[in-house]
Amino acid sequence: MEPSASLRKLEEALSAHYGWAMSRSAREKVGTAVTRKAARVRLAPDEYCQLAAGSESEMLSLVEEAAAGETHFFREPQQFAHLRGEVLPALAAGASPDRRVRIWSAACSTGEEAYSLAIACDQITPAEGKARVEVFATDVRNRALLEASRARYHLPALRLADAETRGRYFVHTGGTPDAPLSGNYTVTPDIRRRVTFRRVNLLDAVFWKGVSERFDLIVCTNLLLHLHGAAVRQMVGRLGSALREGGHLMVAPAEGSLVEHSRLRLVKDAPSFFRKIT
Repeated sequence: MEPSASLRKLEEALSAHYGWAMSRSAREKVGTAVTRKAARVRLAPDEYCQLAAGSESEMLSLVEEAAAGETHFFREPQQFAHLRGEVLPALAAGASPDRRVRIWSAACSTGEEAYSLAIACDQITPAEGKARVEVFATDVRNRALLEASRARYHLPALRLADAETRGRYFVHTGGTPDAPLSGNYTVTPDIRRRVTFRRVNLLDAVFWKGVSERFDLIVCTNLLLHLHGAAVRQMVGRLGSALREGGHLMVAPAEGSLVEHSRLRLVKDAPSFFRKIT
C-alpha cells in the first residue's frame, strides 16, 4: 500500500535530517513507530505525521523507536582478529606520553562496539606498558546512549566473548545455582573509563567542524547501508577527513563497496578496512 501524503512528507524530513534511505523495511519501521506515537498523543496518524515532519524533537522520538537494532560484543570476529593482530598493535607502538590512541565508534548503539574496542586495546598491550587509549562513542539515540552508559548486559550480548574475557572485563551479578550464567554482566570500571559517549546526529554539519584529522581509527559499521546515496557520499567524505594520515576506517563487511574516497585505500586481505593515504 502506498504511503499517505503526510507520511511521505515525514519520510522526506527523516531522509533530509538523518540521511535515511527509505527502504521497504525502513518504511515499515517508521509506519509502526508513527502508529504507536500517534496513539500515545491521541492524534490520527496523518495528523501526527504532519506534526512530526516539522518538529525535530518528534523526529528524534521516532528515530528512538524505529532505528533500534540488535548488536553484541565483538560482532564481526574476523574484523576484530585483524584489529588485534595488525591495527591496534601498530597504534599502540606509535603511542607516546603526549600522544594518545584515539578511536571513534561512530554509530555505537547501546555500547557493545565501543567497549569491545576498548577491551581489544587492553588485550593487545602488556600490563606494564598500556597505551593511553580514548574511545569516543556517538549515537543519535538518547535511550541507546543511556543503556551504553550503564554498561550492563545479558549473556546473549556476550556470546562471542570467551570465559576468560567475561571474567576479566565484566562483573557478573545475579546468577542462580540453576542458571549460573544468567543475570547481568557489567563492564569493569577500568574499561568504562576509556569510553566517552555523546549524542550526535552524524548528518549535522556543525558537529564535523571540530573533528578534522583527530582519529587513528574510526569504526562505522552498519550505518552506510541505511543511508541514501547522497548521505553515503557525504558521510564517507567526512569520515575520511576525520582520520589522521595513516589512520584506518573500518566498516561492516557488506559496506565496503560503498566507500569511495580519493584518500582511502582498501587494505589488502583485510575485511573492509581502509587506510588514509597522503
